[in-house]
Amino acid sequence: MLLEPLIHLLLFSVLFAMMRGRTISGVEYPVFILVGMAPFLLYRNTALRLMDSLRENRSLFGYKQIKPLDTYVARVIVETCIAATVYAILVFGFAWFGFDMSVHSPLQWVATLLLGLLFAFGLGMLLALITHALPSLKIVIRMAFFPLYFVSGVLIPASYLPQAMMPVLLLNPFLHILELIRAEVLPQYTPVDGVSEAYVISFALVLLFLSLGAYRARRMHLISTKNG
Repeated sequence: MLLEPLIHLLLFSVLFAMMRGRTISGVEYPVFILVGMAPFLLYRNTALRLMDSLRENRSLFGYKQIKPLDTYVARVIVETCIAATVYAILVFGFAWFGFDMSVHSPLQWVATLLLGLLFAFGLGMLLALITHALPSLKIVIRMAFFPLYFVSGVLIPASYLPQAMMPVLLLNPFLHILELIRAEVLPQYTPVDGVSEAYVISFALVLLFLSLGAYRARRMHLISTKNG
């Protein structure tokens, strides 16, 4: 839990320092990458763990009061607590070594983090329902998060991405979320044109509508079969 973000931070900080220097957009690169990487890993892990939650918790469905939706909600809570603990440790470590870890707009930052978590919940729940019907898609979905890591602006500002591809890249809600988070933490950071909180809200609501509707239609089938 702690090694994954540490390895990412150390590896990419060293590579970036060798190629471009220690700062990016007026911010120390380790701080820049931590601010975007921590939320992305939280949302990725939440979505993927929700996808596996039916299989991991199937024995609990022997109790009639426990439903698949309960396992989804419990997994979100667990992943959030783990991520918050790891992030707090990393922030304390960064502050210990003299990095400025203050948050420019804390209330907006928390609101955007929660919005991203809502999006990850809807995404993970929909993926869980899809892979329950088609288990072979799990490996494809896991692999799809690898390119998302690079095109969501985790390692570099979105303005550094190919501008000719920006209309396509802006279809990715992760890019919007990370740009908003960085603008709320780093006072000197300016999101790329086209980033919109309304887009993320709309996307998250549509995902929730689809996932909750599909869940209601298949909730008994989820318990009665062993797929997922």
